[in-house]
Amino acid sequence: MNIKVLDVEELPANTFLSMRYGEVRKQAPFRAGETFSFPSGTKEPKAFTVDVLRKVASAQISLAGISAMGACVKNVEIDSLDISNAPMKVSFEASTRASDSEEKGLSRGKSAAERAKQYMEQSGIQPFLQEMFAELLERKPEDYLGFLADFIDQKRDEADQMEGIDFSFEPGLGDEALPGFESFPLPDLSKHTSIATEVLRSSTLREAIPELATQSTSKDVTLARCVKAAVDCPGHPLVKVAGAFAGDVESYDTFRAFFDPLVAKMHPGWPVQGANWPHPVDQDVSKIADTSVDYMGVYVVYSSLEARRNIEGLRFPMCCLQEERREVEKILCSACTSSVGSSLRGSYLPLRGSQSCPLRPHGMAAYQEERLRKMSMLLTEPDSTLKLAAGFGRHWPDARGVFVADTPGVCVWCNEEDHFRFFARSEGCDLRQLYVRLAKAMRGVEEAVTRKGHRLARSERLGWITSCPSKLGAALRLTVTLRIPKLAKALDLPALCQSLQLVCDASTSAISGNLWQLHSADSLGLSEVDFMKSMVQACQLLVSLEQRLEKNQSIFPVLPGIGFEYPSRFPRGSCPKEMPDLSSCSSLVAACLRAEPELYTNFCQLSTSRNTGLGDCLRPGFDPEVGKHRTQTGLVAGDEECVDTFKDIFLAVHRQLQPQPFELPSQYQRLDTVQLPCKWVKIEMRRNISGIRFAPCTSSAERREVERLLLRSLQAAPSSGKYLPLPLSTSYPLMPNGTDPQEEQRLVQLGKLFTFPRTPAELSAGVGREWPDARGAFVMDSEDAAGETVLWINQADHLRLR
Repeated sequence: MNIKVLDVEELPANTFLSMRYGEVRKQAPFRAGETFSFPSGTKEPKAFTVDVLRKVASAQISLAGISAMGACVKNVEIDSLDISNAPMKVSFEASTRASDSEEKGLSRGKSAAERAKQYMEQSGIQPFLQEMFAELLERKPEDYLGFLADFIDQKRDEADQMEGIDFSFEPGLGDEALPGFESFPLPDLSKHTSIATEVLRSSTLREAIPELATQSTSKDVTLARCVKAAVDCPGHPLVKVAGAFAGDVESYDTFRAFFDPLVAKMHPGWPVQGANWPHPVDQDVSKIADTSVDYMGVYVVYSSLEARRNIEGLRFPMCCLQEERREVEKILCSACTSSVGSSLRGSYLPLRGSQSCPLRPHGMAAYQEERLRKMSMLLTEPDSTLKLAAGFGRHWPDARGVFVADTPGVCVWCNEEDHFRFFARSEGCDLRQLYVRLAKAMRGVEEAVTRKGHRLARSERLGWITSCPSKLGAALRLTVTLRIPKLAKALDLPALCQSLQLVCDASTSAISGNLWQLHSADSLGLSEVDFMKSMVQACQLLVSLEQRLEKNQSIFPVLPGIGFEYPSRFPRGSCPKEMPDLSSCSSLVAACLRAEPELYTNFCQLSTSRNTGLGDCLRPGFDPEVGKHRTQTGLVAGDEECVDTFKDIFLAVHRQLQPQPFELPSQYQRLDTVQLPCKWVKIEMRRNISGIRFAPCTSSAERREVERLLLRSLQAAPSSGKYLPLPLSTSYPLMPNGTDPQEEQRLVQLGKLFTFPRTPAELSAGVGREWPDARGAFVMDSEDAAGETVLWINQADHLRLR
């Protein structure tokens, strides 16, 4: 008889299913798909019994450790799986029967063991030794003496700190923030490097500051309070931070003249004057596909999703009153203690030393703090000068704590930078399920907020409101740890991640060479569903690329903009009669069309003799990613006729690039007459062949024809040289597989070869399609050892001479 569990709803954590069929009972984890097999007998039972058991505590005790204790160990702490419950204490004894002839000889040893046992019980050393031996046997260090010495030092330090720290005397953690800037006028900010001080130094804001300095929100939050941290902390030029924080939900509107340009600088592509359209919101989980990113469980090691929320009507933690902070904590406590339809179950643990929670007037216990620290769930005091100057550490640790949900991996921080910071973590990468867990916790807190007569802070322009401008929008952040060693070696992984809206910290991720930690970029302008969809697709792509490399397959056909299709959704050829929405586009051509919509209307249906339409030219300009980080035109020519057919559009963009004609200075000198150390000079020239479409629109046959014509001309020239087709290019008969991939990296470093395009502008334009076919470099032999001429074929233009 086989009994299979088909589905489970509202499955509690750490549960087991026990089934009895006849005289046989079997037990297994309670989960869908679990099968219980029972032997067949002469008389089959008419029913089976189902018991659901929940594991309440668990520990592994070493037999070697018991032996070292004289075959007896008492008061062993077994951690409860419910973090709100104290550990259970159990005593064990392990013994073997001795023969009658041995009992007399062992009597003296038994007396010594009893005396040792009595000493250990009186001194309290027994749990200490048991833990030390257990860790020693678990880790098996080569330098065991050093390990034991470090263990003893650690326990001594912990004993010294058992009384806890009095934070009231620590700068920035007492009643006030670190002393500093209080009111306008501003001091000298010329050496400050934060983004907020860049905005404060701008000419536009300098004119508006006198008026802004006199304004305040309905909760008495001033601009001086918002920029205090930026003014107090000069920062470092290589580490760009916002430097300013919102004190309440009204700050972004009351001080819009300051926050709008700050948000635009932190979220490239966001309008400097601020958005005037509703921020999208969509939390419908059913719209997120239930597809596995890593169904084999090999590539995704760990994933973490977090969200931030604040309560409207209460000041944010940076400048809230102590009573307001305690009100936030009461709301979170009510969310996990309410029995009226609450979707949030778990335990709230205030930080040690906090006296604001009546259920735990002294905060969590030491063992709970240690467990949270080991699980990386512990909320700790701020240690950066920026946060202490802002005021995030005031009254520490009052009304701060961690809610640990019954759902595995879910917790909520209370009163850190924002009122609530939600976490959902798990091994592997089931991103949809991760969002389901997070959304359930957020829904439970939102229900509690509503019951107390409040609502979560949200703006029609900016989405969910957070204290730091960098977290606005969907206010979500995803972090994944991937095992993708082959992909990391095959290409510039940080550049690829940037095109996928991921951020890869190469300085920390590449330490192991195998594991790479990636996290999401901005969520401003995205709904929750769109954010999750883009992250799922990005992770799926990275895993699929690693799998292709493991099979010795090319990764280019599946890379966005590198395969056979254009990545942009904008149509090819002629454009729709009605101009698409350009409000989120940052390119120069988008700005021109917004200013002069008739340019679009007049040319949208035209095309050249080679069937190149306006859509082919505007494709990168309509990509929201183009122009975010630096000025870019967003306009390309698909063939030589485009500059005449769409002349007015090209001229409008050209005027933005060159407002004044270039002229040589009135006094200049020839380089060969100036006694300056000049190591090298580079001259670059680009050319295209008449009658053949350019790189954004060329077909595979045209691209190969360009390669054939240029090589025939170069090989017939007086100067000799060698053609190096890109690796995996099959268009050159003399090297049908292209250059050796291992040689490619050296040639790229020398500037002789080029790699696939990475920027959104190049990818959207289509210059990377069918990569690397019919692309390569012709390296000309040079008689002068100090100079070299390289000609790139079919990179972004037909010919690029360097």
